[in-house]
Formats: sequence, C-alpha cells, structure tokens
Amino acid sequence: MQIGQRLDAIDSRIIFRAYAGLAGLAGLVLLCWGPLWLGSDLAGQPWGKAALIRVLGSILIAAACFAVPLASMPDPNARQRGLLWLSAGHAVVFLVVLTQRLTIWGPGLADWAATAPFAAALLLSYFGVTAYGDPTGEPPWSRLITLFGEPVPRIVFFGGTPPPSTRKLRSQYEQQIREAASHEERNRLARDLHDSVKQQVFVMQTAAATAQARFDDDPGGAKQALEEVRNSAREAMTEMEVMLDQLRAAPLENVGLAEALKAQGEALGFRTGARVQCEVGKLPPSDSMAPGAQQAIFRVAQEAMANVARHARARNVLISLGAVNGQFRLRIQDDGAGFNQNDSARGLGLASMRERAEEFDGKLDVSSRPGAGTSLGFSIPYAVPEPAKYLRKAAIWAVLLIMNLASAIRFSNRAEVALILLCSIVIIREIVAWRRARKQSETLA
Repeated sequence: MQIGQRLDAIDSRIIFRAYAGLAGLAGLVLLCWGPLWLGSDLAGQPWGKAALIRVLGSILIAAACFAVPLASMPDPNARQRGLLWLSAGHAVVFLVVLTQRLTIWGPGLADWAATAPFAAALLLSYFGVTAYGDPTGEPPWSRLITLFGEPVPRIVFFGGTPPPSTRKLRSQYEQQIREAASHEERNRLARDLHDSVKQQVFVMQTAAATAQARFDDDPGGAKQALEEVRNSAREAMTEMEVMLDQLRAAPLENVGLAEALKAQGEALGFRTGARVQCEVGKLPPSDSMAPGAQQAIFRVAQEAMANVARHARARNVLISLGAVNGQFRLRIQDDGAGFNQNDSARGLGLASMRERAEEFDGKLDVSSRPGAGTSLGFSIPYAVPEPAKYLRKAAIWAVLLIMNLASAIRFSNRAEVALILLCSIVIIREIVAWRRARKQSETLA
C-alpha cells in the first residue's frame, strides 16, 4: 500500500494553467506582431509567412482556451490523462513540422518551429507520467498502460474501458461493501444510542418525575432532581455531538482526529463516571499517511472505548496519540476488570481491529489480565521524509543539464533546448521536494 503523498507531487491544475498562460501569450504575440518580426519579407505573398504565422498564433490561442477547462476538472486522473493527450497532440505537430523541414523548408527558422512542439510534448509527457510524484520503485511506463482509459489488467489505449462483465462484477462487489459498511454502522449507532443517549433520557425522565412529586412538599429535593435533569441533558447533548461527528463523510485529518478522540473520551467519562485523560503528542503530516488511515484509528479507538464502557468498570482511562519512529500510535489503557484474552478476545471486536491494522500494514497489541486492567495499542506506519534523497536526484539532473548545455554550445543543436528545459524543471521540482521534506523532518523532530 502506498503511504501518503509524494513530496515531489505537482498539482496538474498548475500545469494546465501555466500552459494556458504561456500558449495564450505566445499566440497573441504571433497573431499581432509575429509577421513584423518573422515574415515581413513575404507578407505580400498569398499564404506566405505572414499568414502562416498568424494562423499559428490563432492555433496557440485556441489550445490555451482548451487548457483552461481542463484545469477545472475535479478528477486528478482525468487531468493526468488530459496532459498525456495534450502531449500526444504536440508530438503530432512536431512530426509534421519536422517532415516539412526535411523536405521543403530546410534549415533555419524551421528548426525553431520544430523545437517548440518537441519541447512541449516532452515536458507535458513528463508531467503526465509523474504528476503524482516520481514513481520510485515503479517503472515510468507502467502509467502508460492506462493513459487513455480505466485501469484494467491488459493494455488499453484511446478510451478503452473494461469488459462489461468486469465492470458488472466490480459494481456488485462495491455495492456489497457499501451495504456491509452501512449495516455495521447502523448496528453500531443503535448500540451506542442504547448504551448512552437512551440511558441519559431515562435518567432525565426519572429525575423530572421526582421533581414533580417533590415540588410542593420538598423544594430542596425537587431542586436537586432538576439539577440531575440538567446534567443528564448536557451529557446527552455531548453524546449526540460525538455521534454526529462520527457520521461525517469527509476523512479525518490528524488535528480533527485528535479533537474527535478528546470528545469521545469526554463522552466516555460522562457515561461511566471514570476519569478519562487524553494525551496528544506530535502528529505526522496528514498527507504522509495512506488514505483512510485516520478513519481506521478513530474506529479502533471508538470500539476500544465502547468495550471500556460496557465491560471494564474502570475508574481511570488514559488515551494517548502520537508519532514515534515512523509509526502513528494510539494507546488506550484502563484500570478496570480486564479479561482473559483466550476466552474473551472474540467478543470484544479485536478481530475487526486486527483486520484494520492489516489493511494499513499496521499492528495491534492487546495486554490484559482479569482484575489488572487492559492496554490496547494500535499503530499505522506513515511516510518518513528523506530530504537527502531529493538532493541526490537534483544533483544527477544537474549533471545532465551541464552536459546538455555543453552539447548545445559545442554543436549548436537546437534540439538540446527541450532537454535543457526538462532538466531545469526537474531540478527545481526536486529542490522544492527537498525543502518540503526538510520542513516535515523539523516538525517531527
């Protein structure tokens, strides 16, 4: 499982916007002033340089107009495919211009006319393949398998889609997963409502009846009963807020996870009367973890605290959350009744906790004895930044840049311009990733 987001990832929307700006500006310059600079000697000839330059400028402006809506697409996979399609279009233009240069135009201005689409095709294909980050440990051509269609177990080009049977099976499987998750969530909510809010409402009803019975003869008792109603109402409101937070569809960020655990601990204290302490240490960046990792930690904590409320009869509960040596760790300890792990593990939801740990390459450890309390630890790995790795890549590309510069100067090879641009962009990209990695390392230090 891929953990987190690569630090050298580039938002493809930035690439489309930069392309739209550069292509639009170049097209405007060629359309308005290009003939004065490049084609004034043939301006009077039909379809001479002046006309061709203006047509080229209008084509660039049209390409910029198409790039603007591509930058607005919400799906990053669709934007990545858009970059690769755009690269393919520039490759076609390069081949046509190169053919004309070799057969008709000859050397000169045609060399620059061929260099421009070649450079654009090279850069766009690079960004299309590595938009999500440098595919370390993954061959770059692996992304080419699904450039123009959905991921399938065979090579599909130009809008290919999975066979109907594959799509049907996948849809049925996803529907079964959603139904199972919904069923589990409904059961959990029903159980929590029964164990918390329903009990608080029952207490409020009993206290209100007591206040009504003592209203005339025992004002002090009635006042005390009304105070119980207020306290129970406050506890019920806290419980409901926690349950509503659990129903949020958006994944929890690390800061939100810490706040949610504190709220869960407060609700546990109201429900059981135990003293609940929540300690939050240093948290890793949210994008350094696999998608859904925070939700998994929250669900495990929720299940563990539900076990404490139902079975432990604890007086003190400690909840700790923090990052240690590349592991995002949750630990819940109580001084309650404990249990025999061989006899009770199956009924305490530990199997589902272990499944969540295995899903994210994490670990679950439980330690408990009858009468000695319980300690539950749950950890999920996160990506530890390595600043030196990005500096090494920048150094390698810097050597290539120097070699291309020397070749361009020695042999006056205009094709080297595209490689020089590519090396320069990669160096800048790796330096930015190095700064991000160093910042994250300082945060976790």
